[in-house]
Amino acid sequence: MASMTALHVFLALVCLSLVSCTAIRQSHVEERAPSCPSVWQTVAADLKPAFNGCSRQAAFAIRFAFHDSGAFSSKTPFYAPAAGGADGSLLLSSSEINRPAEAPMQGYRQFLLGKYQTYKNDGVSAADLVQFAGNLAIKQCGGPTVQTVAGRKDNSQAAPDGFLPAAFGRGSDYSTLTQLFADKGFSHGDLIALIGAHTVSRSFAQRANGVPPGGAQDLTPTIWNNGFYNDTLTRTRGVFSFQSDVNLSKGPDTATLFHQFAADQSLWDSAFTSAMFRLSVLGIPQGTVSTFVDCTAFVA
Repeated sequence: MASMTALHVFLALVCLSLVSCTAIRQSHVEERAPSCPSVWQTVAADLKPAFNGCSRQAAFAIRFAFHDSGAFSSKTPFYAPAAGGADGSLLLSSSEINRPAEAPMQGYRQFLLGKYQTYKNDGVSAADLVQFAGNLAIKQCGGPTVQTVAGRKDNSQAAPDGFLPAAFGRGSDYSTLTQLFADKGFSHGDLIALIGAHTVSRSFAQRANGVPPGGAQDLTPTIWNNGFYNDTLTRTRGVFSFQSDVNLSKGPDTATLFHQFAADQSLWDSAFTSAMFRLSVLGIPQGTVSTFVDCTAFVA
């Protein structure tokens, strides 16, 4: 009788263990992060032809993503969803896109607005589309894979003015630029990594500050590489550097970074992808960002 009782106890414990294991497995399934909606795969396929060969549209996409999120500053009192950061306002606000620094991107904005109208009923927000397109363009130019997430909320109110870097003249000096980015939460290393995106940059149609229409900031503006750093340092013939980049290449805390990135593309890629992801969610509370879904696979 005693042996039968012991057997019953053993079987009961096994049963409880199996129930617990099943519950744990079910809990893990329930807690698994949701997958990226398949519509983003469709969006990627739709955008890629326009970005192939690191086209002008691709360069605009990268710049547009930066300008939409980069208007954030810690000096701005917070307002939802991103205090002027990554909220899609550059795509949705006609007053913001008409600012002098943004107006040359009107054509790209119209292109992306068309895509937004196509996919918004499938749950694609303007804010997500802007950053997704920017990261996809980086890849189409031969650049690294930047972590890409979806879940941002839109804001059609124009972002605060005056928080984007100046390429020439007032505000393009070392001290102003480093402080401007510090107010956004970026280190000197982040700043110098981010401006490396000028590897695919070319000037707009108008001649200004001695830069001709289409003047490039890198000798190979359709190839994503670290040549921008060396071209800026050496003032390579045929390259039309922004005064802001030249000033940073000589800065007391940034000159060394220029040389390091010029010598090691993998070092730059690593620094850039980290900074670019943080830029893509700039201004959004971290608790909100943690709920976003990862869509990196669709830009890789």
